[in-house]
Amino acid sequence: MKLNGLVIMTDPVFHRASPIPVFGSPFPIENPIPIDNLPIIDAVVISHDHYDHLDHKAVRWLADRVKHFFVPLGVKAHLVRWGVDPNAITEMDWYDSEIYRSVQFTLVPARHFSGRGLWDRNSTLWGSWTVTSDALNVYFSGDTGYSETFKEIGQRYGPFDVAFIDSGAYNADWSQIHMMPEETVQASIDLAASIVVPIGWSKFDLALHPWDEPAIRLVREAESREVAVASPLIGEVFNLEECPQIRC
Repeated sequence: MKLNGLVIMTDPVFHRASPIPVFGSPFPIENPIPIDNLPIIDAVVISHDHYDHLDHKAVRWLADRVKHFFVPLGVKAHLVRWGVDPNAITEMDWYDSEIYRSVQFTLVPARHFSGRGLWDRNSTLWGSWTVTSDALNVYFSGDTGYSETFKEIGQRYGPFDVAFIDSGAYNADWSQIHMMPEETVQASIDLAASIVVPIGWSKFDLALHPWDEPAIRLVREAESREVAVASPLIGEVFNLEECPQIRC
């Protein structure tokens, strides 16, 4: 996103979403934005250290092309190990805020977990983010299950002009850590978001549902509850005055 002149990126993953070769491959679609074509990034926010949200190859490439990283507690060590200048990283706890070039970054709770191996579960923090300027208030969920926390965030930091909310890679067995599309709609209502953009559903094949099922279910629920939805095509640039309608 571009906010107050800053180019801000969330959870950059350009390669694989899993350490296991047979799992976490991209859907068979063309990605029109190779990592080599990215501009200089002013700020990157990381929600947690799972492979589908923290890509070590991407971080190594971005290390000299990102001016500042904002991460939850414990995640800084990953980035430093991969070549990022420690002085270019701000590590934060839930409810911590940092103002960077007139934009405020706040880490807020999420219902999820962390870890990159068999023995480091929950050794680092995870969370969602609010990114706020004088002109715009944005929410980015990372991965999260549904909880009353959305209402608390909405009351404390909302309303939001746009909310980018997890809406994919779900399964009934994972309902505590990933939302069903209908819950994504409810979360946007709780957050008092003017527009919801579903994320986490269209790049990596990480669950058993068909590629387009999350979008179809979300749109049906959103229409029944009069919630505005926008979803760009991969690589599409848009602004909030002319939001792309989701295509099912």
